[in-house]
Amino acid sequence: MTTWLERMILPPVVMAVCAAGMAATRWLAEGAWQDNWLILLAAGVLAVASLIIMFSASYAFHRAGTTLHPQKFQRVSALLVNGVFRFSRNPVYLGQILLLAAWGLLLGGVGVWLGWGLFFAYLDRVQIPREEAFLRTNFGQDYDVFCRQVRRWL
Repeated sequence: MTTWLERMILPPVVMAVCAAGMAATRWLAEGAWQDNWLILLAAGVLAVASLIIMFSASYAFHRAGTTLHPQKFQRVSALLVNGVFRFSRNPVYLGQILLLAAWGLLLGGVGVWLGWGLFFAYLDRVQIPREEAFLRTNFGQDYDVFCRQVRRWL
């Protein structure tokens, strides 16, 4: 049984809070949206890449008949190692990091990257280790082999 706090601390919720904090930081610094077309292009490329990565991973979870829910990882019934998982053990989180980076580029300014860093730290030090411990227990040597072959992020 999950507590109300565990239900609230879903990675997309943390990401939204960080994104709002990034926007507030930029607003407080009296900043404006980026108007440099190269930065806008880079942000667009990052956003599209992040969506492709996240949808590819979501589709792989669906095809395997296993859960994508970050707080219900105990329901994982298959170790995904193909498709986008050949490049990253955490493609959904990678996509979220890239999407938040695109947001940071759009906002501009140095201070906004604190929110990006906080989200990255949350995923890397809190969320992913919990999931990895479960996967290691559930899939044993297969998961260890997967970890040796594929990096956590890229």
